[in-house]
Amino acid sequence: MARVLAKAGVRVAVETVAGTYQLPSEVLKIESAVMPNAEMDTVDIPNFSFFGGMQDAVVIADWAVGKLDITTSLYKGLSYYETLFAICNLKKTAVTTPYDGFAFTPETHATKTASIDIVMPDRKFKYQGAKSSFKMSGKVGDKISLTFSLQGSYVGQDVAAQTITDVAGDELMLIRRIGGMSINGVEINMSEFEFDMGSTINQEKFTNVGEFHLSDYAPKLTLKTRLESAGSDGFDELASGVSMEFVCDLKDTEGDLIWRLSIPKAKISKQPDYEDSDGIFVISREYNAVSTNGDDNFTLYHFTH
Repeated sequence: MARVLAKAGVRVAVETVAGTYQLPSEVLKIESAVMPNAEMDTVDIPNFSFFGGMQDAVVIADWAVGKLDITTSLYKGLSYYETLFAICNLKKTAVTTPYDGFAFTPETHATKTASIDIVMPDRKFKYQGAKSSFKMSGKVGDKISLTFSLQGSYVGQDVAAQTITDVAGDELMLIRRIGGMSINGVEINMSEFEFDMGSTINQEKFTNVGEFHLSDYAPKLTLKTRLESAGSDGFDELASGVSMEFVCDLKDTEGDLIWRLSIPKAKISKQPDYEDSDGIFVISREYNAVSTNGDDNFTLYHFTH
């Protein structure tokens, strides 16, 4: 029998009716194969008997959940991410300051969902009603990585030869030098960072079993910074409960500001950790991105020039 190469593409589409499959056409830019899966609920039947080996289980096939991790990088262009941001419950708003562009902010009660196709050479797996969370991470001298963790309702599979178009390349966003991030307006010597939206996604089994919703989110920021002589290491901030403002600016090769992650109120959430990095002390600190007025925990900006 002919083998099937481990090649897979992903197509998505925002659904007109949430939780109802809609043929996707937008091809995502991914960095590794996305593996299809479908988790079904099971009920154990504890059959006690005179004879052993009577344990049984029933699979509830009324619904199945697909959990998909889509790994990509942060590119200069916005078009790669707009659909994914929409199903992360991020609201898009036009801005003019400091440049023209868009701001993406959390919207707890957003209802947009997506249909997803995982396209393999000989078949495609279909999902509907998907929601997502996202994670962004990077370090000095490297690219910015993005991971979208989607959950959708498994629809089925079509077994037939498949084709998928490629996605055009674009400029990668890199952390080129120290000083692209700041705390309370003061540039920091950052070595690594990670931001996790931390969304809790659930399936609506009681109404439309094809639809998922975001029931909560708990964004976290993790920073690894160089310990400055006689400088703060975070222990005093943890004890006092003070908050700080964090800004991450990402520029292109021409020095233009393209992406900005802004967290107006970040509070240390756990004891800082000391690490040894190339013979100098580095402090790892974890923060909660705290809301001050509704869904204002963080804002992700994209600017055009």
